[in-house]
Amino acid sequence: MTLTELIAEIYELVRDDHLKANYFKTWINDAILAIATDFHLPALKRLEPFNLPVNAAAWLFDLPECFHKKVFQARNSSWNRITILDSIADLDRKDVDHDETGPAVTHIAVDEMKRKVGVYPKAADTVRLWFYEKPEVLDLDADTLVCIPAQFQRRVVVPRVIMTAYAHLQDMGVDAPHQSLAFWEKEYAKGLYGFPQGEIGMVHYLATLKPLRFHGGSNPLP
Repeated sequence: MTLTELIAEIYELVRDDHLKANYFKTWINDAILAIATDFHLPALKRLEPFNLPVNAAAWLFDLPECFHKKVFQARNSSWNRITILDSIADLDRKDVDHDETGPAVTHIAVDEMKRKVGVYPKAADTVRLWFYEKPEVLDLDADTLVCIPAQFQRRVVVPRVIMTAYAHLQDMGVDAPHQSLAFWEKEYAKGLYGFPQGEIGMVHYLATLKPLRFHGGSNPLP
């Protein structure tokens, strides 16, 4: 769906020209970001690594702007596997002073809230990171939502927008599209998980997708 189509869907529920002009776009992008945060969307999963140069002068580095969540694989410049620790505290336990250096990074830890990645040992190296990227921002009318499967976009984005905006609608004195927030929470749950003897939900659909496999030879990464 394009931004124009999503706005039209919301306008069918919230017929307010002021909100349409000033809030709908933000609400839609906030809803998409919330869904991408709550679920692992395959379309946002990097297929190629982000190459992050590091040096022996520091152990903590900024994550790239495109990073959204969950580093699920890491390699060094020689394509050797880097161990991903659970927290920065685990990295502290390996080297409390963060003064050890070496020829290559062997361990990392990520602080998603502070958008930092810590390395051990400090090294002049390139850390290759695979992670989930931020969803696309819909800004222009023709911008198209691609990170959520097309058949679920209306079913999950529209109720999530209403859930996000519900309190604002009440504060602004605008009649909400249904008297109960619980109604929209149930609609959202149907989009995510389906319902008995009905269509499957997005979560179950994503679970059926097969992981990527290498063809024409063995997996080049050990």
